[in-house]
Amino acid sequence: MLATISRETALRELAIEHMAVRAMIDELSEEEMTRPNTIEYGLYPNQELSFKDLLAHLTTYEVLTLEAIDLWQRGKKHPAIDEMQSPPDQYRIHHAGIEDRRHLSLEDMIDQSISTQTTLTATLARLTDRDWHTKAPFQSSDPLNLGGVIEIILVAPPRPPYRHLPVHIPDSAAYIRKLRA
Repeated sequence: MLATISRETALRELAIEHMAVRAMIDELSEEEMTRPNTIEYGLYPNQELSFKDLLAHLTTYEVLTLEAIDLWQRGKKHPAIDEMQSPPDQYRIHHAGIEDRRHLSLEDMIDQSISTQTTLTATLARLTDRDWHTKAPFQSSDPLNLGGVIEIILVAPPRPPYRHLPVHIPDSAAYIRKLRA
């Protein structure tokens, strides 16, 4: 896949995403963030997630993106590039990312989320437009550049470009009202 969005647009949309996530963190109480079964949208059947679980989920894709960029720069292919294009592997990544972080305290999950957001933004900001459009340094059957790899992992449909939170919480104010009803 070749990038469909410029690096500048990606950074702008990612900033909106990160501000929205941080606003939710700032607004919600500890109990509201850890209350199970509060996320209604964008889930696989039989999932009952809290906002804390959602943070783990969002963080998973940002961590995978950072790993993929690092490997790309070393001339290697991250397994998530292929896995994100396979429904069974997407399912595994989705669940594993949440389960791998479930043991974290709320404070640690928030710290990891914010740290990952900061690192991802700084990493994308350091890339040049040339880096963004650089072709794969490894064998690929499809045209592939770094911006496209980032989209494969971070922007997999049905996510809007660089906006993952709205898939799970389409309306933050409505979500908060329902939590507090």
